[in-house]
This record gives sequence, structure tokens and C-alpha cells, in this order.
Amino acid sequence: MKKKLGYALGFDLSLSAPAAVALPLDWKPGDWKRVKTWLLKPKGPKSDDTRGQYERYGIISDWAWALTGELGAPGLYGIEQYAFSRNNAQASKLMELGGIVRLRLFQARDMIAQVVSTSPARKLFLGDVPQSNPKVAVQLALFNRCGAPKTWDENQCDAFIVANFMLSGFGKPVLTIATKEQAAEFWKRRRR
Repeated sequence: MKKKLGYALGFDLSLSAPAAVALPLDWKPGDWKRVKTWLLKPKGPKSDDTRGQYERYGIISDWAWALTGELGAPGLYGIEQYAFSRNNAQASKLMELGGIVRLRLFQARDMIAQVVSTSPARKLFLGDVPQSNPKVAVQLALFNRCGAPKTWDENQCDAFIVANFMLSGFGKPVLTIATKEQAAEFWKRRRR
């Protein structure tokens, strides 16, 4: 008998406050009572403390592994992709952390987490994504237009956007404030 998928789980693997949001696969957009969310605040080592950085990676990957077990049902997993820019050590560390978490989930749970670019994920939700402060635009729209819990920080909001995008890939209803025209254009481009 095939196991039923239970959740779309999105991760924002910030080094200082990683977040995860789980949306049930039968989620009705806006039913915030059924959304599960986690936020971790690991101790931050000094930037030149390589051992401390690796220990923090271990804490975060153990946290991600534990919460996938906490859900008690298999699901769809997405990890926010981070843009790489030259001389940006933070982006490099985030990509390294994302690889470590994906490997941990694969080895321990036989899960393959998809890498999700926030650009199309935000576009699906917002329709038009502002060039400046897109994270803030997402957070404000979630709070002011969609009724999301105002206790969420920007990382939880991005984790939500990743989980929402994961639902879209499987034909599930998603939360969007895009106009019909923007949504049609989004899906037209995505099918190419």
C-alpha cells in the first residue's frame, strides 16, 4: 500500500534563525490553524570560529531532521535556495548549510529535499515582486492581506513561501494575492 503524503515542508535555513513551515497537502489557503511552524535560535559563533560554524550546522541539521520526524507523515520538502555572489561568505555558508541539511535528510530519512528559488515562489504569491525588500513585501502581504500570524518573523514567512510553492508543484491549492492575469502569466512561463 502506498503511503499518503502529509505535508509540504518549507525551510529557510538562516544561520541565526532558521525556520520551517509545514502545510498539510489538503490545506485550504488561509486556514492558519492547520499550519505548523518552527523557529530555531542557535548560538552564533564568531565568524572566524570554523569549529563553531560546523557545530552550528550540526545543530541546525539535527533540528531539521527532528522536526521531519515530528510531523509523523512523509511529505514534500523544499529548502530555500540562496543566491551566490562573489566575496559573500554568508551566502557561501548558507549554501553549505543547505547541502548539509539535504544530505542529513536523505541519509536519515531517505528524503530528497528540493531546492526552491524564492524569486518564482514570491512571484507565485505576490504577482509582482518589488526589487527592494521582497522579504518585507511578502511578510506585510501575509500579515495584512492574508491573516497570517503576526508573530512570524521574516524567515518563517520565507519558509511559508517555499512550502506554498512546493504545493503548487503538485497541483494543490496555494495562497496567492496575484491577479488572475499575473497568475496566468506565471503558469504560462512555468510550463515552458
